[in-house]
Amino acid sequence: MATELASPTPAGAALDELLELEAKITQVAEALRSARAERDQAVAALTPLQAAHEKLQRSHAQQEQELVGLRKERNEIRQRVARLAKQLEGAGA
Repeated sequence: MATELASPTPAGAALDELLELEAKITQVAEALRSARAERDQAVAALTPLQAAHEKLQRSHAQQEQELVGLRKERNEIRQRVARLAKQLEGAGA
């Protein structure tokens, strides 16, 4: 059985490979730092937007309650007007 042995690389070539690997690792680390900084900026920008959204939701809920109350009041007034109209018709008959 013949066993193939990996041919040893010259020391200069191995050093070049190590330097390339180091450069790639440095690039990845820098990209990671940059991505984290961008994420932090996005989170910082998101915080006031979330607060504004919550404020709008509360305002919407209040307006929705007010609208329900106004509709109820309108229906009560319609019923009163209808009763008064019937009373006027009865008095005039």
